[in-house]
Amino acid sequence: MKKHAFWGALALVLLLPAATLGTEFDELDKAPEGAHRGQMLLGGFIAFGSPSGDIIDAENSLVNKSDYTFTNEVTKKFQVSHLSFGLGVTYEYMPIDYIGAKSRLKRTYISQKTNFGPDYRNWSETLYQDISLFVGPSFHSTVRKRWDFTLSPMIGYAYGTFEAAPIANSILETVTGPSSKRSVSGICYGVELNCTIYFSGGLFVSFGFDYTRNPVNLKSAIELTNSDKAGYEYLDGASSGTINSRCFILTAGYAFSN
Repeated sequence: MKKHAFWGALALVLLLPAATLGTEFDELDKAPEGAHRGQMLLGGFIAFGSPSGDIIDAENSLVNKSDYTFTNEVTKKFQVSHLSFGLGVTYEYMPIDYIGAKSRLKRTYISQKTNFGPDYRNWSETLYQDISLFVGPSFHSTVRKRWDFTLSPMIGYAYGTFEAAPIANSILETVTGPSSKRSVSGICYGVELNCTIYFSGGLFVSFGFDYTRNPVNLKSAIELTNSDKAGYEYLDGASSGTINSRCFILTAGYAFSN
């Protein structure tokens, strides 16, 4: 997908909710009607959880035989942990009962943190971040009920930045190599499984599980080395990898009909 196509699609997603401003909002004062034909859902979400994938494996493998010595001469094993965090906006329109067309604009962060314990200094850096646009169908289990279960497979495109071993390359003398911060982009995809509850006044709240696979297309291999691991190559010398985020997701917003 070309960059201008991405921004064109993004503009379309932003304009869709704006197009609903002329909608009759009388139903917002009525009792909740749940999901049904003609229903629109506009909301914001947050997601947090644990990332995995060959990029995370490469980060752990790079430093798993290294130590760090503090100024008080205490030496600790160098270990890192990772957290996935996302937030954004979502919009869905249901042209028929049980099925909707859903779009999602998402900001994703994968953070990295050292695990030296509460009595020692710990470093925190961003391993990966992007902005992505997703679209896809949403399948609903009920019609006009106060509760609903939805399954939403989605595909999209992401632009972001990636920096391999941001902490180790900064504080470990055994890790050397050129700057590895790079722009990345590519197709991404995922799925949401949610339980949604509708309230009076048009409010809805949903919570569930979100899985997203983010691309990390590096275009060339990462040239970081660790003298504690002779012959080790980051990602085994590959020039691309993936980060898989498994997250709890919480969404809140308004449901209204045309």
